[in-house]
Amino acid sequence: MGHLLQDNDRLDVEALATRGGTPAVRRRAQALLLYDEGLLTKEVSTRVGLSPSRTRYWKQRYQEQGLAIFSEEDLQAVRSSEAQAPEEQGPTAIELLGSSGDPSVEGASPAAVEGELPAQGEAVPPEKPGQRHPTHRRLVEHRRDLALALFDGTQPVHQLRSRERRLLEAAALIQHLEEDQGGSEQGKADRIFILSNPLAELDPQENQIVESILAYQRGSVRRIASAGPGEEHPQEERTALVLAALLRIAFGLAASGSRQTRILSVDSQPEALTIRIEGAGKDARSAERKSRLWSALFGQAVHVQTDRSGRERPTKERLQPLLDRKTPGVEATDTLAEAGRKVLGYHFAEMVRHEEGTRSGVDIEELHDMRVATRRMRAAFEVFAGGFKPKAIDPHLKGLRATGRALGRVRDLDVFMEKAQRYLETLPEDERSGLDPLLEAWRQERQKGREEMLAHLNGEDYAAFKRRFLTFLTTPGEGARKAAPPAPLLVREVLPVLAYTRLGAVRAFAPVLDSATIEQLHALRIEIKKLRYTLEFFREVLGGEARGLIEEIKVLQDHLGDLNDADVACQILRDFLDEWENRQLMVPIDERDDPEPIVAYLATRHAERHRLVVTFRDAWARFDRPEVRARFAAAVSVL
Repeated sequence: MGHLLQDNDRLDVEALATRGGTPAVRRRAQALLLYDEGLLTKEVSTRVGLSPSRTRYWKQRYQEQGLAIFSEEDLQAVRSSEAQAPEEQGPTAIELLGSSGDPSVEGASPAAVEGELPAQGEAVPPEKPGQRHPTHRRLVEHRRDLALALFDGTQPVHQLRSRERRLLEAAALIQHLEEDQGGSEQGKADRIFILSNPLAELDPQENQIVESILAYQRGSVRRIASAGPGEEHPQEERTALVLAALLRIAFGLAASGSRQTRILSVDSQPEALTIRIEGAGKDARSAERKSRLWSALFGQAVHVQTDRSGRERPTKERLQPLLDRKTPGVEATDTLAEAGRKVLGYHFAEMVRHEEGTRSGVDIEELHDMRVATRRMRAAFEVFAGGFKPKAIDPHLKGLRATGRALGRVRDLDVFMEKAQRYLETLPEDERSGLDPLLEAWRQERQKGREEMLAHLNGEDYAAFKRRFLTFLTTPGEGARKAAPPAPLLVREVLPVLAYTRLGAVRAFAPVLDSATIEQLHALRIEIKKLRYTLEFFREVLGGEARGLIEEIKVLQDHLGDLNDADVACQILRDFLDEWENRQLMVPIDERDDPEPIVAYLATRHAERHRLVVTFRDAWARFDRPEVRARFAAAVSVL
């Protein structure tokens, strides 16, 4: 016995487990009883249909608060029902559909509670900006629509009618209520939306079928479909089983939460059901895992195929003009947003152009060029941010960062190994094996990084990012920030401020350079890179002096880039030596390797770092001159 429950709580919990006001309350009470019997979380969660984390949560809540985890209304309801006849049942499915489970909205119409949603049967108005519930609301609708599309596509197999289609819709909506524990404002908004749906009233028989669908959703496929393919179930039970099977597959198709998956076609053959979708591969795999009930009922293996042919042609048509560009094509009369779209499109094409070479790994410069393209796009998002709505660009920036991380680990190791190889070439032949342990560790790390990089480049998330980003890049006006005239919107109006702001951010470091730390020099490198990219992005509309300016800025950026590489290498080498020492402790003393070659290489990189710090003042002096500022002004003055 687990002895979780207090003796004076047991009767109430047993009553809640059988007669609780909602399935969520009943499952919560059932979980406590199973814990009290000594069952482990994994078995409890399986039996009651909650996730392990949610199951543990309610156990801990009970240990802290006792019966206070149930509302006073729930407790009073089961206590007052003790004298009722034993054949009296708990709430039916339609009663659940008509009750929110939240005392703050109990008995009130959705319109009265929300003040926005219509009364039953009226049209639902479009969502207003700032509403807190549209994401979950669209997920509820998406799950329902997938379930109904599956019903229609498989009708020749299950041969059910429009009446059963309506029951499937009710079950899809009610299951969302069961999943929600009702404690948040988000949950309340979801319930209000669902309750406002104009479902026709169900008769007792239909209501029982919906209850059975939900029960089967929580049950074991083996137990439910034990009769096997072709064997008879009672008609109502069979209907509930079929609808539960469709609901499981539909919820699998919504597993990613992206709401992008849609059903293109359903093809039924005697031994297989093939569902062709457009969407995430994760959704396809999840739907196949959830298809066992359908297979048990109809003897059909379910295959979910992610279709790409429907979007490859328009994707190629949209991409080709970007690949054909020789320059971004920015003009002084472009809005900041459209100039940004041109610059981003140009570098997106560069990223795609080097993608296959990066995958093959034959030429490491392909990876370098692809990574540079992602970095320039990230910089472009910052330069052109003022032209776009933040919510319009944030998802694309997230995809770029993920791609940059996947590429960066491999590229950084390429740089480290290349510089180590140059160092070895300065040593006598018989001393060049001293770095073998270091190089071997880096090669293994690079191989692991490359596998992860390829998994990212071949994954559905990266493919979806490219599709969405390409649509954004080739849709004029998409995501552009609106401003009423006479606000500055055009490149010729905005660029002088942008350029001088970047220059000012760089020159602001001048007072600290005599005693600058590595961290401050690293921050300066980032500001210099932003200045350089700003001039490069707008080079087509700046004066002829821009080209020489960019080269001077690049010299300064490269100096600090080499300094950063040396600093990072020193840290990596120190970490490697620490790990080396720990590994050597497990080796007999007379068999331990000599770390001197690696220590010597660390000393070389450390000396290089020192030299770059000391000589930076000279590089800075060549840049921070009146002549350079005059050329800068001349380049901007043509706007």
